[in-house]
Amino acid sequence: MSSLAARAEVVKLARELQVAPEELASLLDSDPVAVRRVRRGIYRALDAPYRPMFDRLARVSGLLPNGVVVAIATRFFGPMLCGMVASSLSPDRAVALIGHVPVEFLADVAPYVDPEAATPIVQRFDTDVLVPVLREMLRRKDYVTLARFLVAASDAQLLAVLPYVESGEDLLMVAFNAELDRVADRFEPVMAELPEHRIRDVLQVGYEKDLFAEALTFLVLLSDKTLARVADVAAGMDTEVLVHMVNSTHRENSWAELVPVAGAMSPESLGRFLELDVWNEDNLAAIAAAAERDGRFEELLQRVTEASERRD
Repeated sequence: MSSLAARAEVVKLARELQVAPEELASLLDSDPVAVRRVRRGIYRALDAPYRPMFDRLARVSGLLPNGVVVAIATRFFGPMLCGMVASSLSPDRAVALIGHVPVEFLADVAPYVDPEAATPIVQRFDTDVLVPVLREMLRRKDYVTLARFLVAASDAQLLAVLPYVESGEDLLMVAFNAELDRVADRFEPVMAELPEHRIRDVLQVGYEKDLFAEALTFLVLLSDKTLARVADVAAGMDTEVLVHMVNSTHRENSWAELVPVAGAMSPESLGRFLELDVWNEDNLAAIAAAAERDGRFEELLQRVTEASERRD
């Protein structure tokens, strides 16, 4: 993967270390898998010495009425400690408590909950519990936390809350901040079911907010069928949007991510894409070199040939 994937991992590592991502800029050229391992290792190392205490607090909470537990937690424990303890709750206990917790406090707690440990809990929540917290975190633009928990959600939950993620920018940034080793599995059903007008919204935001490079980090992880659908929608966008795609790819040197998107286009769509004036000698050489490195040059050449024949 290119530095685009590393950028996503650096953002999450900065969140874990409570520093600005700019302070970790030296890691942008690192292997994103290595950065992810470091981040997860740091979390485990910081959590392990205190996990027995968190487990005991979770057990003690079962001895008190739900309202009393929530009152003590919100008044005296604070979001960080509550988030750490939440991962030790049983799904039944978490569901029993959740209705007593204010939405704003739930959003405060969420960044401190280990989503891997909390997956069984998250998957027990109904849509009427998930949606208010989702909306609050969207209001805060807390995309890192949102991504962590939407990755933990079931397919049914994802599709149920999808209509409430109304902004193309929000959907794009949640996907960008998701765990890259799981984003394809989690966002495949989302992108497969997403109406074409919403796919266009995401791509339009990529153009208007200069976020197309972010979109590439997860588009290339989709299945061939879903990527082909998204790629053809992209090829139907206005010329200035398509030109921006190529220009931002050049700027970020993310040709390796653009190759499968171009290769997934239908011959008609690829023909239109290649007719752009932006395809100068340097850009053509760059995408060809990226395809060669990934062993996809012959495939891309065949698709280009098919597109040229259709135009003729």
